[in-house]
Amino acid sequence: MYNQFMQGLEAKAKEKGPEHVQTLRALRRHYRRLGQELAEERKKLGISQEALARVTGIDQAEISRIEHDLVDPRLRTYVKLLEGMGLGLWVEPLVSARKTVKSRQVSARRVRR
Repeated sequence: MYNQFMQGLEAKAKEKGPEHVQTLRALRRHYRRLGQELAEERKKLGISQEALARVTGIDQAEISRIEHDLVDPRLRTYVKLLEGMGLGLWVEPLVSARKTVKSRQVSARRVRR
């Protein structure tokens, strides 16, 4: 079902032009990176998916799908998972070789309490 949904999005993006395809691909890379970071941080902290599921109320299978880039959850779901690990979101500007701000990056960072 998810693959069909993504194929439909890709087809619509192609119909609208190359800039839409580029935007969709950038979003996919972003979600993939978020899922990978989530898994990396969880493992660094020694927290199992099952333990994270108990703390957050998010199903363990859903956590696995997020980490393996099989779904694109809402940002609130990421925030809930990060908070369940004692982490929060951090936004910083991305800087090009010319030292000019190009875009913003969202990443997981430990929250100081």
